[in-house]
Amino acid sequence: MGISTAEKIEDREISPKEIREMLGIDNTQIQELCKIADIKLKKNQRGLTYFTKDDADTLKNVSLKNKMKYITPVPSKNVVFKGTNSISGASIVKLVETLKGIEKSMTDKVSSILDEKLDGMDDVVMELIRVKTENETMRYKINELNKENYKLKKEINSFKKVPFGFYAKTQTDSNIF
Repeated sequence: MGISTAEKIEDREISPKEIREMLGIDNTQIQELCKIADIKLKKNQRGLTYFTKDDADTLKNVSLKNKMKYITPVPSKNVVFKGTNSISGASIVKLVETLKGIEKSMTDKVSSILDEKLDGMDDVVMELIRVKTENETMRYKINELNKENYKLKKEINSFKKVPFGFYAKTQTDSNIF
């Protein structure tokens, strides 16, 4: 009445992670092998991709036939934590050079964009300086005209109307300016 171990293995869902570990390849290589072997991907009730035992055996056989194409193993988490022995100095130098190149290209691009945006700003700054100078000149002229206006009003108020349409100056001319 019980299900044998062989039947359990046949019916068991094998995850893509198990296939990666079993064959030592990554997901894109698994997809390529599935295309070569004409294996349709299956999804379980939770929507996760799985393989059957037959699928795994087929992938293994196709992988062995194309072994030269898939010789790059996928590093497991354990390899990353083992230490620096798994990472070569040349790969570190290459990585640093790549990062420097990315940094330089980003800096150059941002600089060129800023230069492009600021090209017209020199003219704007010069125009603002010219307008500010002109504004100060106008302010000075307004002050001078106000002083002259005050003097003229004081002068007009110093005359008093006398008979026969004449005016007589009543105040002495005391210039406060």
